[in-house]
Amino acid sequence: MTTFDIPVRLETERLIVRPHEPVDHDQVATLVTTGDASTALPPGRPSAVEEVMEWLTEGVHGLRRSGAGVHLAIVTKDGELVGGISLHGTDWETGITEVGYGVGPMFRGQGIAPEAVRAVTRWAFSLGLHRVELRTIPENEASRRVAAKAGFTYEGTLRQAQREDDGLHDLLVFSFLADEVVA
Repeated sequence: MTTFDIPVRLETERLIVRPHEPVDHDQVATLVTTGDASTALPPGRPSAVEEVMEWLTEGVHGLRRSGAGVHLAIVTKDGELVGGISLHGTDWETGITEVGYGVGPMFRGQGIAPEAVRAVTRWAFSLGLHRVELRTIPENEASRRVAAKAGFTYEGTLRQAQREDDGLHDLLVFSFLADEVVA
């Protein structure tokens, strides 16, 4: 398999991970209005409420259409949008992808990100990928905890490999391999 262009709906104990849909409009608009979109939605997210519907119907699906990844919504079982999770930088030839995620402020600290990361990682393996990476700057302690709770192994540090608004930062690399999955 060399595409993310298949239907996906992942269910965990508390969550549903699925493509973003027009039904998410009001909740995405709220994230945009409150300023929480930058930490709860994927890159390319809308910056104004007027952009939300086009983003939900077209923009958020561009990565999937390219074959390099997919942006998905993280939703509670009762339909509340929690945040987003993505696979990106996918190299189908080597079977490697990277996971990224964001969770709205009111849902942080509840183990939601690790739960979603585990579900999406297993799904990536079902598509034939064999390695999922999680990368974060050392200062992002929350993402370091997510990596650990999701079962990822710390591999090392890429020095000055990430540019942030305040300059270059090191990048910590964690990975999970398909043969490490316990049934």
